[in-house]
Amino acid sequence: MTKEEIFNFEAKRLAEVIKKINAQIKSNEQKFSEQEHFIIGFKEGMRGTQFNRQSLMSFYATEISELKRIINNPYFGRFEFVSDSDKQKQTIYIGKKAIMDNSEAISYDWRSDICSMYYDYNIGPAEYETKGHKEKGQILSKRQIVIKNGKLERIEEQDTISDDLILLKYLSECSDARLKSIVATIQREQNKIIRSQMNSDYIIEGVAGSGKTTVALHRIAYLLYNEARNINESEFMIIGPNKYFLNYISTLLPDLDIRHVSNLTFEEIALNSIKTKVKVESKNMTLQNVLSNKTNKDIITYKSSVAYLKLIERFIELYILGNLSKDLVYQGLKLYSSDKMRHVCLNNNQRSNNSYADRVSNLIKLITKDIKDHAEDLSHEIWQQYREKFLSLPKDSPHRKEIIDTTDEIQKEIKKGCPSVIKEYFKFIKVNPLSIYQAFIENIDAFIDGEEIDIAALKNDTLSKIKKKQLDSEDLTALLLIQYMLGGINEYLEYKHLVIDEAQDLSMGEYYVLKKLFPKAKFDVYGDINQAIYDYRAIPSWESLNNQIFASNAKMLSLNRSYRTTRKISDASNLILEEIKAPSTECISRDGSEIMVNNNIDMDTLLPQIKDLLDKKYESIAIICKDDKETTAVYKLLSSLGLTVNLITDKDETYLSGVTILPSYLSKGLEFDAVILYNANKNNYDDNIIDQKLLYVAITRAMHEVYINYTGEISNSLKSLIKTDSHTKKLAI
Repeated sequence: MTKEEIFNFEAKRLAEVIKKINAQIKSNEQKFSEQEHFIIGFKEGMRGTQFNRQSLMSFYATEISELKRIINNPYFGRFEFVSDSDKQKQTIYIGKKAIMDNSEAISYDWRSDICSMYYDYNIGPAEYETKGHKEKGQILSKRQIVIKNGKLERIEEQDTISDDLILLKYLSECSDARLKSIVATIQREQNKIIRSQMNSDYIIEGVAGSGKTTVALHRIAYLLYNEARNINESEFMIIGPNKYFLNYISTLLPDLDIRHVSNLTFEEIALNSIKTKVKVESKNMTLQNVLSNKTNKDIITYKSSVAYLKLIERFIELYILGNLSKDLVYQGLKLYSSDKMRHVCLNNNQRSNNSYADRVSNLIKLITKDIKDHAEDLSHEIWQQYREKFLSLPKDSPHRKEIIDTTDEIQKEIKKGCPSVIKEYFKFIKVNPLSIYQAFIENIDAFIDGEEIDIAALKNDTLSKIKKKQLDSEDLTALLLIQYMLGGINEYLEYKHLVIDEAQDLSMGEYYVLKKLFPKAKFDVYGDINQAIYDYRAIPSWESLNNQIFASNAKMLSLNRSYRTTRKISDASNLILEEIKAPSTECISRDGSEIMVNNNIDMDTLLPQIKDLLDKKYESIAIICKDDKETTAVYKLLSSLGLTVNLITDKDETYLSGVTILPSYLSKGLEFDAVILYNANKNNYDDNIIDQKLLYVAITRAMHEVYINYTGEISNSLKSLIKTDSHTKKLAI
C-alpha cells in the first residue's frame, strides 16, 4: 500500500472505531439510566438487590467515563505479529484502554503482555512473556498512529523512520502535553522497568530528564492492571520531596487510570505519626544555612546516619530494661517476674519484627491470661494473707466484714486479670517521644565512643532546639523512630508497594525508619545522585543504600539517556558534571535553539527574554533564582511592572503553568519548556559541590531553551561553556 492508501485506510478505520465507541457510550448510559430509575418492589428491596444495583451503576458510570476519556484518541500504534507456534498473523492496535466490539478486540491495553513487543522490538524477531511462558515470532510491521481530537494527523511506518525520529516529534511538544502522551513513546529501557516483577525491591538510578517520574507512575498503572488480584490502589504509597512536586505529578495519574493512590512527604508521615506539636526547619532553609556557614553540617551528617538511630534504639532498649527491673506485684503477690517480662520484650525474634509497643501489648495479653489462669491460686494466697488477722478478731467484730470486703475486691481484680495494676506498671510505654529524645541527648556522651563528632556542639544545638520545639528534619526522623518503638505506628502496615521519587533527597536514616513503618511493602526507589543537593545528608551511593537498607537484595536498574533536553542544553549540563567529576549523560540527539548567555540581569534583559519565550507559545517558562531571598525580590519587581508571574515557595502546593519564578532547590523534579537562570554568577554558584549541583538541576529543567544571565563573574563551570561551546553566544538586547 502507498502512504496515501495507508492513511486513508487508517482514517476510515478510526471513524468506524469512534462510531462504535459512541454506540457503547450510549448503551452504557441507557443501562445506567435503567438501573437509576428502576423501582424496587417490596420483595426485591432487600440489601443484596440494592447493593447489586449500585454496583452495576458504578460499573456503567466507570465505563462511560473511560470511553469518553479515550474516544478522541482510542489508540496510538499498530503492529502485525506472527507467532512461531500457530503461524497466525495478529494485527494489534495499542491504546490506553482495551476496547472490545463483542468478541473482537478493537484495541489492546498498552499494559497487556502482547503489547510489550511494541516497545521492545522493531521489525523482525520478537517475543513476549505471558502466563509463565515465552511466545516467539516475527513483527511484520510497526506503525505509529498520531490522532488528535478524533482526527488522524499522521502515520509513521517503523521501516521508514527510526524510533528516535518518532520520539523527537513528541519531544518537540510543550511539557504539559508530553506528560500525558508518554504511553505512546515509552522506550525499551523504560519499558523494562515498568514491566519488572512486583516481588522485588528496585533501585532505579536515572539521569536528569530520563523519565524517572513518568516511569514510576506508569509502573504503578502497569502493576494495577496485571497484578489486580494481588494489589489495589489503596496499597500503593508515593513519597515525594514536597507537596508542590506531588501535586505536579498527580495531574498525570487520572490519565493512567490511577485515582486513589496515596502520596505524602516524609515530613508529613513523621508529623502525622508522632502526635507531638513541633516546628520543623525545612530542608531548604537548612540548605541555605549550610551554604552560609550558619549550621554545622557535620552534625546534620551524623544525625542523618543509621549509626545515630541505632544509638537511640540502644537507649530505648535500656529505658525498657530499666522500667522492667521490678516484678509485677499486686497486694504483695508476684504476678509476673521481671526476668520473664524482659525475656518476652527483648528476645531476638521479637526484636527484629515488632515495636516495643507491640511487644508490651503482647506481654500484657500473656500476663492477663496467666493471672486469670491462676486466679484461684492467687485468690487463695490473698485469703491466706488476711486469714490469721481475720480469725484473731472476735466473731462480732466489724473489722471482720472489712477484711471480707477487701479480699472480695482484690479477688475480683485478680479474676479480671488485674487490669488497673498492669496499666499503672506499663505507663512508661506511653510517653512523649520528645521527652525520650531529650533524655537521650542529655546522656549521649555515654553512647558515643570515639566518633568523629563534636559531642558538645551536637548536644547544645539539639537541646536548644528541643526547648523551643523547633527541630531539624534529622531530629524529626529520630522522633519518628522513638514513636514507632514505644508508641507503635500501624497506619502503614498494609501497604504493599512504596514508590520513592527524588530518592536521593532522603537520608540513610530516613530509609531505615521507612523500612520499619512499611514492613510488607516492596520499594521502588528512583533518583539521581547528581541531583543530591542536600549533599551533607544524602546517601553516598546507591550501592551503599542497597547494602545498608536492602541487605544487597534490591535489583539495581538504570535510565542512562535523557529525553528532556536538547543536545545543546545537555552539552552545557555535562560541563557542570565534568566540574564535579561526575560521569556525563547521554541524550537523544534533538536540535534546539542556542543557549543565550548575558552579562546582565536588569529588567531590560529579563523582560525581552520573557516576551520572546511567550511569543513562541511555550506553555511553561521558569525563572530560576538561587534562593528564596532572590526569588522574592525578583518576583516583587516583575509584579510591580504588571507581569503575571506564579511564585513558588516551600509553602506552595498547586502546580500552575505559565511564567513561574522559583528558587533552584524547588525546581528539582519539575520540567519546563524554557528556563531563564536569573543570576548564574560565581557568588551564587561557587565551586562547592552543592552549588554546582543546584546549577545542574536548574539548567536540566528546560526542554527547549535556556537563557543564562549573570552579573560580575560567571560560575566557573559556565566559563568553560562560554569559551568552548559553539552553541553559546551573547544575546544583544
